[in-house]
Amino acid sequence: MLDAGEEYHDLATLVRRKAVKNGDRVALRFASSSLTYRQLDRETDRLARGLAAAGLGPGDRVAALLFNTPEFPVLWFALAKLRAVLVPLNTGLKGDILRYELADCGPAALVIDRRLWDAYAPIREGLAIPREWVADPEGPPGALPSGARPFADVARDGPARDDPAPAPHEPAEILYTSGTTGPPKGAVIPHEKPLVTAREIGLRSRLDPGSILFTALPLFHCNAQEMTTLVALLNDLTAAFDERFHASTFWESAARVEATHVSLLIAMINVLYKQPAKATDRAHRVRTALTAGTTRAIWADFEQRFGLTILELYGMTECGCTTLMNPPDRVRVGSVGTPLGFVEAEVVDDEDRPVPTGVRGELVVRPRAPFTMFLGYLGKPEKTVEAWRNLWFHTGDYVTRDADGYYYFVDRKKDVIRRRGENLAPYDVETVLNRHPAVFESVVVGVPSPLGEEDVKAFVLLRPGASATPRELFEYCVAELPFFMVPRYLEFLDEIPKTANQKAQRYLLRQRTGGTQYDREALGIAVRPR
Repeated sequence: MLDAGEEYHDLATLVRRKAVKNGDRVALRFASSSLTYRQLDRETDRLARGLAAAGLGPGDRVAALLFNTPEFPVLWFALAKLRAVLVPLNTGLKGDILRYELADCGPAALVIDRRLWDAYAPIREGLAIPREWVADPEGPPGALPSGARPFADVARDGPARDDPAPAPHEPAEILYTSGTTGPPKGAVIPHEKPLVTAREIGLRSRLDPGSILFTALPLFHCNAQEMTTLVALLNDLTAAFDERFHASTFWESAARVEATHVSLLIAMINVLYKQPAKATDRAHRVRTALTAGTTRAIWADFEQRFGLTILELYGMTECGCTTLMNPPDRVRVGSVGTPLGFVEAEVVDDEDRPVPTGVRGELVVRPRAPFTMFLGYLGKPEKTVEAWRNLWFHTGDYVTRDADGYYYFVDRKKDVIRRRGENLAPYDVETVLNRHPAVFESVVVGVPSPLGEEDVKAFVLLRPGASATPRELFEYCVAELPFFMVPRYLEFLDEIPKTANQKAQRYLLRQRTGGTQYDREALGIAVRPR
């Protein structure tokens, strides 16, 4: 599907050349609007012109709190044309975690959806971000807080810009990925990386000239950016988006946009599978599902029920939202596939020595070409070196590999919890819980969820003489944490098991049985995305 002999090494050149080739073909389709290839180029030029007039230029970082609306890709590609850097933040963040990520990236500007302003307002004063632009996709902006300006007013008409294209190694984005023993880390992503990843995904995705790629995953994640947006643009196709995932209407939404390809994570797969059967289960054009987390037990039934073929894959922010993927003509049920062309993979023990075929070890990867993985963690050189130990990027995930080179995901070596498609660090939840006046110490772990992936469980040691009810602590977490970090379960402890050097023995807590466990949902305490 790619132009014969043509490759793309930066996002700005991609948008410009595809506009010339595809003109009025629809590039991106949203809930109530769309952008053609020509419009995408024109609107990103207009915004780049306005951003430059506002004083932004090469290397400047712009933080974004935006949903799946046209403002996101227009900002993304406009910044690429300026050789500036997008920092898309999770729209569920608030409080200390949001403050930390904004302070850590040091943005020259913030673009925020009006619906998210209430999460930003309490931490705004201490950050002093020089430029604040409020996007209001649902209509004309009303009165804005002092100092903030309408994002819609930034774009400017004028002569065509003639900016030099970004070099392949220049940073295009900073994507925050959860740490396991500390705050989130910003992975610095060069222009070359997402384009190479998307090109490789496209080669394995069974694309046709009329393919339409649909996702309900958020654009602040590399999944929606690389697997949907860039695969579509590279292959002269259309990408379609929902603002969020709705299991009860997912297939109707896919049918409405005439999708042929969808992207699904494990929680989405399991929720869709558990929905009552209905006539619309196959009343769509979807024939390929790019999935991460389909279990062998439901694989065949899922394909049969929904009339599609699963292409299972594995990836992560640092080394490509897809690093391993099943070849389209040689799918192996239960496997996450084989390495894409840009990556070399190995399975190693704790001393980084390769393990035999079929033996569990940690997955490590490294690039075959320059700038096809992240450049490092922003401001954290020691973490970068640690991740790249012995010149291999350590994923922290256990896998096995068979004699034919197919990989099988086993479990997570690191402490990060995977919940509903979000990676979250126990550190972040513990930091908030430990601020409660009745809490002496807490340890947070992931426990198996009936929907796949994990739920969050907090073990709490109260201060001597203090008291707190489960309801009180759950409601405190609802008020202080993003919705996806709020614990599902809570258990009080008299003592936290620790090693000789006073590290919590999380594996013992994960295995613990017999205690009194409180279920937030059983108490009627709900959490919902904004």
